Amino acid sequence: MELARWGLATALVLLAIAAIALIVLAARRRQVEPEVVAEPAPVPTPPPVPRRASPVVRRASAPPRQSRALVGGGLAVVSTGLVCPTCRTEYQGKSYCERDARRLVPPEEMLAGARSAGGMCTSCGRAFEPGLRRCPHDGGEVIPAVLFQATRRRREIPPTGVLAKVCPVCREKGDLSARFCGRDGQELVVIN
Repeated sequence: MELARWGLATALVLLAIAAIALIVLAARRRQVEPEVVAEPAPVPTPPPVPRRASPVVRRASAPPRQSRALVGGGLAVVSTGLVCPTCRTEYQGKSYCERDARRLVPPEEMLAGARSAGGMCTSCGRAFEPGLRRCPHDGGEVIPAVLFQATRRRREIPPTGVLAKVCPVCREKGDLSARFCGRDGQELVVIN
């Protein structure tokens, strides 16, 4: 009986040693053979954005259709629309600035410096070509645009997407944040 117990105990000890040996071998194999993990595809980095020489601000609500590179005097600017010479806001498909009713110009003229900023009326906020002393609309004093922008707190009103104003002349509907018509420069009125 005792011999049978001794044989059973020996068999269990040998079985335990074999199990430990298998566990150690398996651990060594994992260290030697690392798992192959698929690396994620590298994310392409966008090309660096060229610095603009003139602070042309893009606030147009329409997406750009076709861009053209403008190079003048070693400066490169990419533009797709017309720019207000006073507030430097870029618009698509408009002839007048919706903020100050100034006629929009191509960005090439802004780079060449052919247009100066002109003046702005202190009463209505309309922009005019240089040389006017009084506003033809309301008789307010016209001061240089730089001085007007420095003394007035500029309210940045992004386009709301709500067509709640209309031009009394051409009947084009405008955004709630717009002040002047982009087609003819007339002051917009709120739709009742």
